[in-house]
Amino acid sequence: MARFHLTPQQLLWILEILGVLSSTSPKPISGRFYNILRNIFWYLICGNFIFQLIGEILYIYHNQDDIIMILKTILIAACVTDGLLNLILCHIQREQLQHLLEEIKNYLQTANENDINILQKHMNRYMLISAANILLLSCAGLIICFRPLVTNDRFPVDVWYPSFMDIPLTIRSFLIYVSQIFSGIECVLAFNTDITIATFICYFTARLEVLQHNLKNTKTKDFIHACIKEHQDIIKLVEVTQATIQYLILKFNLTMGITVVCSFFPLIINQPLAVKGQFMFTLLSACQRFYIGAWSANDLIERSEQIAYNFSFEDYMTPETINDILFIIIRSQKPLTISMFMTKAFSYFTALKSLL
Repeated sequence: MARFHLTPQQLLWILEILGVLSSTSPKPISGRFYNILRNIFWYLICGNFIFQLIGEILYIYHNQDDIIMILKTILIAACVTDGLLNLILCHIQREQLQHLLEEIKNYLQTANENDINILQKHMNRYMLISAANILLLSCAGLIICFRPLVTNDRFPVDVWYPSFMDIPLTIRSFLIYVSQIFSGIECVLAFNTDITIATFICYFTARLEVLQHNLKNTKTKDFIHACIKEHQDIIKLVEVTQATIQYLILKFNLTMGITVVCSFFPLIINQPLAVKGQFMFTLLSACQRFYIGAWSANDLIERSEQIAYNFSFEDYMTPETINDILFIIIRSQKPLTISMFMTKAFSYFTALKSLL
């Protein structure tokens, strides 16, 4: 695990670089010229993804009798759609995503060493599987790029385009080949969105654990009020994150679900080894991406439910503190979750009303 060790600051720095390369970074750029270049690059990537999807749809239309080829093309189209929707959704939610990233950066600057160590501990849990996922995605991308060298296929991905603008065949083939490689690289880089979402959830889980340690040591009414306020701040952040990333999660579940289902078919039929390797890596990567999201979300649920079990009642239970203690216990019965659609939050005011 030591070789996969990254500090929270290093992880945020890597995510920022990957966000710039994939054009999904929410960080604003100073300077009008650089902002124009960034927008042009974003439109070029979107246009390339759309160009790929059109070629794949036309390929399906012209090969309706070949079920296996259709399934393979749907799989690739799902990956391209995932990258395209990543671009669009991150562009729409860039201000909210930047706010959440700034929240983590500010926390790292103000938190004490023990709190940062707790965050580091939670991030270390996901480092190994994240590194393995990046390796699988890279292998799948390399196999796609070099597929025409070991097979009779002309392009890395099966597409069909009509003859247009009288472009010579050699030039047209070269442009399509470069376009497909470029879109494949962008699809791999789009994985940084999944890591960013997992980082948000990991951050909330770490803050809940810090709150647990504080609750174990609390002795006064004022300190209990401070813990309640901290708990409320975490809940509000989770609600903001829920509203920001719910459509990214929905997109991910749809596209990766299609990828997992369609990846099985090329593996069980007679196909070249290069083709089977490509879809084997794609299948494993999609399953790991599901696992990272589910694992981090499950940790958040479990940690939020454990808040109620961290009071040493015999130490400081008094008539002045009993209502406050029951207040935070009742709120803890509603675990914090990150799901695809926004749900009505169980607020502190509802809990307080039930006590009065």
